[in-house]
Amino acid sequence: MDLPDLLERGFRYAVALTGDPADADDLLQDGWAAVLAAGGPMTAPYLFRSIRSRWIDRRRRAEARPLELLDVESPVGPEAERLILADALWAGLLTLSPPEREALFLHLVEGWTAAEIAARLEMPRNTVLSHLHRGRTRLRAWLADHLEEAG
Repeated sequence: MDLPDLLERGFRYAVALTGDPADADDLLQDGWAAVLAAGGPMTAPYLFRSIRSRWIDRRRRAEARPLELLDVESPVGPEAERLILADALWAGLLTLSPPEREALFLHLVEGWTAAEIAARLEMPRNTVLSHLHRGRTRLRAWLADHLEEAG
């Protein structure tokens, strides 16, 4: 696998974890820097492991010191909001929990089996199957509701 493909796969994985392309870009850079610093193999599983470790670290830090939300009106106008809402699949994915998004990404995009996901994430296979099932169910329900509202 060549480097651009590896980094593109890493970026997509980071988006699956964070739900935000800007955060995913930062996460990919941190993960890639760690791979290079460790002299690790330049493979997707190793990069994914590095990205996931940094994502967990960031979540722990965020939980340790919660952010104070500002009461600011959205800078996005109504026309832009309609365009954002039109992207139903992306919006639906954001309603899933991070473990559900991660499992669906690794299974559907990367083509990993539940056993492979379980082994690489060090969790029981049945937990992975639950994440996959719940993620698909919630996504289907969200899409059905969204299409019903739009139609």
